[in-house]
Amino acid sequence: MLSPKARIVLIRTVAVITCILLIVISLGISTNFYALRLGTMVGLFVLAALSFLLGYNRIGLGGIALGLLFNPIFSVHLPRYIWTIIDVLTLGGIAYFAYWETDSYKKGTRFEQYVANLFPESDVVIMNRTRDISKFSNRLVVSDMYPDFVFKNKKTGRSFAVECKWRGQWAKGNSGELGFWWSQRQRAHYEEYARMNGIPVFVAFGIGGTPEKPKEIYFLELSHLQYTFLKQSFVRSGKSSSEILRVTA
Repeated sequence: MLSPKARIVLIRTVAVITCILLIVISLGISTNFYALRLGTMVGLFVLAALSFLLGYNRIGLGGIALGLLFNPIFSVHLPRYIWTIIDVLTLGGIAYFAYWETDSYKKGTRFEQYVANLFPESDVVIMNRTRDISKFSNRLVVSDMYPDFVFKNKKTGRSFAVECKWRGQWAKGNSGELGFWWSQRQRAHYEEYARMNGIPVFVAFGIGGTPEKPKEIYFLELSHLQYTFLKQSFVRSGKSSSEILRVTA
């Protein structure tokens, strides 16, 4: 099994090489279309395999279909302008997939959406969601340091905040034990937010799988997260979303 970092490097490398081949094909820089289409097919099959590995079956099937279309052995005869359109669309799709799957911000927002869906609209109202304005600005926006969500229990009117953290796999501590690295600087910001607003703050730790469907997810109260490295057994002692609703009722 590839590590998250190795997977990112592999996806980006294969995507770049395949996109270069598609550019050469579409611009007619080289006339060796057999080799170019063979390389493109292989690149698409590799990206498809990685998609299946990550659980994105529809994307994987799309990659296989495109790979077969570029197959130089049993080639499909289409007008030149149709092939150019296919080349450009395939290039754009590969570039977006590589960005979508390897960009930490995009993965973070997808995990946030997963967490939000764990608290159904019938039970809670989303009072606020951090917008990460600092990412698109040249200045620090203080509100970006607040927890990702503020929910309000519809039955009791009590509010609570949730910060979302997803990782592709458990990390190793300095002694080799598995766990989750945790920023005490961030913890200080969230503690200040909890004091200012008088509401509890929980951290949702998602591990493995994909941001849209992690293998494991645990909610821990901020006041318990006093260490830089949180051991696996400690993280797994956290609560589920339904338990969070009960303790905040």
